[in-house]
Amino acid sequence: MDFDDIQARLMKLHASADAAEAHGTLCGLLVGRRDFATWIDYTLENKPDSGDVLAREQLVGLKQLFEATRDQLNSSDLDFELLLPDEYQDFGERLAGLGAWCQGFLYGLAVQGEQFLSGLSEQGRECMDDLLQISQLSHDEDQTEDAENDYAEIVEHVRLSVIYMNEEINPVQPAPVLQ
Repeated sequence: MDFDDIQARLMKLHASADAAEAHGTLCGLLVGRRDFATWIDYTLENKPDSGDVLAREQLVGLKQLFEATRDQLNSSDLDFELLLPDEYQDFGERLAGLGAWCQGFLYGLAVQGEQFLSGLSEQGRECMDDLLQISQLSHDEDQTEDAENDYAEIVEHVRLSVIYMNEEINPVQPAPVLQ
């Protein structure tokens, strides 16, 4: 999953969100077991014509992102990753991307309805509250070694919070043991 590739695909499709926010929305929708078409409906302002070959090519890449994210999120290996701006990007852009990712995730959860969210445990609600606070991060932080370390810890906290909430709502079934 390459951030710049997904960003370019979304731009070509005139998406209403950038790659980080769109991936966050995707993850929130996946927690609710939503499908690819639902994600596209929430991500693109206008669906492309079915005869538009260039748009279909972009959608193929987004479908691959959808499937890879679904597999990661439901893997017992905990290899789920957030799609965020790369390390070579400006630190402020990375902070903004993390905030946008969290906003997207919360949006993806919110469209499931209040009843869906009411099933979360106290710890699950704390995870949601943390993500809400992270979604409001300041983007004008100076890039220092401490700030980079804090950023990495926050990204890991978000990653583990999402895995926790998904597991709480959709318990991962271990693979059967072959004898």
